[in-house]
Amino acid sequence: MEALKLSDEELRLGFTFDHNKCIVCGACVEACNKAYGGNWRVLPVFELEGGKTALSISCNHCDNPVCMKSCPALAISKNEMGVVTIDSSKCIGCGYCQWACPYEALHFSKDGTMSKCHLCVDRLGKGMPYCVESCPTGALTFGWLDRPDGEVKYLAPASITRPRIKIIPPKAEINASPLKEKREDNSAGLIAFTLGSEIALVYSLLKLPYFQLIALILLAGTLLLSVGHAKVTAKSMRVILNLSTSWLSREVLFGGLSAIAFLTSMFLQDAYYVALPLLVLSVISSIMIYMLKSRPSWYHPDTPMSFLGTGFTVVSPLAYVFNHDPLLLVLGAVFSLGEIITARSKAKMGFRDNRILNMPYLVLDFATFFFPPFGLVATVIAMLSEILHRREFFQKVVYYGVPSV
Repeated sequence: MEALKLSDEELRLGFTFDHNKCIVCGACVEACNKAYGGNWRVLPVFELEGGKTALSISCNHCDNPVCMKSCPALAISKNEMGVVTIDSSKCIGCGYCQWACPYEALHFSKDGTMSKCHLCVDRLGKGMPYCVESCPTGALTFGWLDRPDGEVKYLAPASITRPRIKIIPPKAEINASPLKEKREDNSAGLIAFTLGSEIALVYSLLKLPYFQLIALILLAGTLLLSVGHAKVTAKSMRVILNLSTSWLSREVLFGGLSAIAFLTSMFLQDAYYVALPLLVLSVISSIMIYMLKSRPSWYHPDTPMSFLGTGFTVVSPLAYVFNHDPLLLVLGAVFSLGEIITARSKAKMGFRDNRILNMPYLVLDFATFFFPPFGLVATVIAMLSEILHRREFFQKVVYYGVPSV
């Protein structure tokens, strides 16, 4: 029974936390750690005028569990009571669920799989979760909520996941921000595959020399590199199981099938008309993977502009060298200008790369019309610009989390 109805109100199972009752003893965190040995529940402490308060929080078992929807391996599920759990035997350790969660509720275990609060599901109906049972003042309670309300300034917007938590704020205002910053480790494969697939798309779209072979090498080679992002590689084939809701599943499947189709097109030319649409779907999926509301630096117009712009800025001047169509130079210039505009907008978040290399690129792109060999130089500069920009994309990630104090 995921929800009950009393009169016209729907009741949801979840936590209630009252700041005014919390004595910052840490019993809830200690009880959770003792029972499960993890870091599932945290207790950040905030200084207030004349005192302090804390927030006890873990997984909120949300009505819209974006972690479950993003998981490509179908390792996360939600039962009839609304409890969201992880099956470690299915988890491939890709970390995509962790990207999607705005409450930092998911954590890697020693074996490389994900873990999180499962609401002491085995105790439900027999007793309270250990964290609730240990709270001496009743600050942390658990039960059916008439109106979950996790909309507070020091947490991510509740609209992202609709968390099953009700927070009763303190009398004094808490001055803390849920916006944090970190870098994404082990991103080399992700950089390689996103750039490779985008360049392969435009190169094959324009049917430049040896496009079947070039596309195949770019897709197959970088796709293998990106698989290394999953910590449990023995189960990495599970990455394609959640086509219904996971953009990561779609990206890998479409990208892999596209590579096979390009290989086939080397012997059967009509296979190209299968390979190209599959590659389009893979690139679209790549864009959507990173359009996460939990990560404002990614959920930004610069992401689709950068991903689409890569192929056109890199390939267009090179293509002009082969067929001398001025429209190609125009396309390169348009996307380069678009990248400059969106990158400057993103600079407000503290990003350093304002696409400075796009300026000499524009000059060379124009000069290529008069002297085609300049197109080769423009391609090299565009590639450098895209690599630097994509690197910072992963090195400086602004995301929603639990405030650090």
